[in-house]
Amino acid sequence: MMGKEASEYMLFASEGEPCLFKHVSPRDIQQGYLGDCWMVSSFAALAEYPDRVRSLFRQQELTADGRYDVRLYDPQSEEWKVVTIDDRLPYWKRKGKHGNLVFAKPTKENEFWPCLLEKAVAKFVESYHRLDGGWESVALECLTGKPSLCISISPDEKPHSPYSFTCGPDEASASHCTVHMRIQSYDANWSYATVDASIMTECETQLSDDWVWEKLKQWNGEGQALACNTRGNYKGILGSHAYTLLRMLDIPYTRDGQQKILRMLHVRNPHETNEWFGRFHDDDWETWNAFPEALKATGHKVGIKDNGVFWMDWDEYKQGFSDIAVNFSAEKDGQRYTDSSPEATRHHQAVTWGVVGHQPWAGLK
Repeated sequence: MMGKEASEYMLFASEGEPCLFKHVSPRDIQQGYLGDCWMVSSFAALAEYPDRVRSLFRQQELTADGRYDVRLYDPQSEEWKVVTIDDRLPYWKRKGKHGNLVFAKPTKENEFWPCLLEKAVAKFVESYHRLDGGWESVALECLTGKPSLCISISPDEKPHSPYSFTCGPDEASASHCTVHMRIQSYDANWSYATVDASIMTECETQLSDDWVWEKLKQWNGEGQALACNTRGNYKGILGSHAYTLLRMLDIPYTRDGQQKILRMLHVRNPHETNEWFGRFHDDDWETWNAFPEALKATGHKVGIKDNGVFWMDWDEYKQGFSDIAVNFSAEKDGQRYTDSSPEATRHHQAVTWGVVGHQPWAGLK
């Protein structure tokens, strides 16, 4: 394994010269040969709002000296910290073969921010291998400095349950929401433990299906970052894997003279592969044609593969996914990436969102 600088890469899968940022989007962030889907799916959740990603970097373009300063939130000390890295990235090459990056990949437009942000987090926890396994809510907290609500999703008619992770000494709990961060000095003194989160759910500890759905739509519309975790393998969904939750839609339709609502979710796999093959999968002509209202509302084009991005209905979603993390990190006047840019090929509507801000760079050392 070798190291190469970001400016040295011209990858066949990418378009254009290497850059730090171009059109930041959740749709072309790809996990590498490391089990950090929990982190990479959180990158994608944050990339729904490009300014949030850019604000993590002091530098806004590739640098001549290869230095980058990245700010990350330390949940132990409860403060923002600056992590300084260079642009040497793990790289493998076999004789006579084209090489490739080992971990997170550049985007299709050859943006290197995912690779460099992953390296900054790896340095933050002292090694890439310490990113191998974890929880999306922790990753989102490190990226935003804001708390996350986790919802345990029931696959049947039972209520859903809220919980949250806390960081600190907890002798009564042996459970951690990452793989103990794998740092002895951290683990010896404190752990992540699950705690009651009803303060974030209007004091409710048992959440109805309608309550969860309506709140998820509300939070998504406000611009809160959402990621999710799976149960076992289910119709193309990978077990024990993290995905990004992009959109939720209520789609009215009429059947047998009755008005009904179809609940649809837009989901992304950070592998950019292993797509859903259940109801409403990309090639499911029969179901999509039976619901022309859904075709119109989603803008989906049947038969066109979308690199790990897919639609599914709420009932199927509950069978495949076990937990949703909602990070309350929305900021005033932010916008999603949209199709309105002539250079973009994204599928998100512009919305305004909430009122919580990042600490400005001027306040960091």
